[in-house]
Amino acid sequence: MSKIYLLKDQEDYIKDLTDDNIINIIGTKGSGKTTSSLKYIDDDNYIVINCDRLFEFPSTEKEDKELANIRKMLNDKYGKLNMNDDFTNCYNDIVEYILNKNKKGLIEGNVIQNIDPKQLKGKIIIKRTASYNSFKRTVKRDYQNEYFMNLEKEKHKYLYKLTRLYKIRKRRKSVFKQAKDIEQIMNKLGR
Repeated sequence: MSKIYLLKDQEDYIKDLTDDNIINIIGTKGSGKTTSSLKYIDDDNYIVINCDRLFEFPSTEKEDKELANIRKMLNDKYGKLNMNDDFTNCYNDIVEYILNKNKKGLIEGNVIQNIDPKQLKGKIIIKRTASYNSFKRTVKRDYQNEYFMNLEKEKHKYLYKLTRLYKIRKRRKSVFKQAKDIEQIMNKLGR
């Protein structure tokens, strides 16, 4: 990864993979995946799914209109979803769900990076936000996030702010690792 990519945003990498009406958006935490997907939220022709929210993260009704249905379908089929499990089967079920509704789909989330990119359907958009900028956004967004703070309060009582900072520091490492992984995905797709 170049020094420029650490400090300066790059153009999104966009590639058509199949003819399916699916857009896949991947990128590091804080890269702007969810922000990019918001322009499709109010379009009735699209089903927008933030895959990271299939697990434990809270969602809003506007953001994930179909998320509850998909979460239930996947939980019924596979049991409790775990972010560390192979996500390929879940991804295929989500695509099938969207296409069976005769809609276009936008699927975004970090977990999509775990799928072999050659198995993705439709178009892929890789957000190439500078790692430093992604990390700053992540800290700004997540440190004061009420949901995450309440989790820390439950676990660590009075030390919750310190443990939250510690987790944010660990997250910095994961942002840089994800940027490296994304470069490998682009290499697999033949840049």
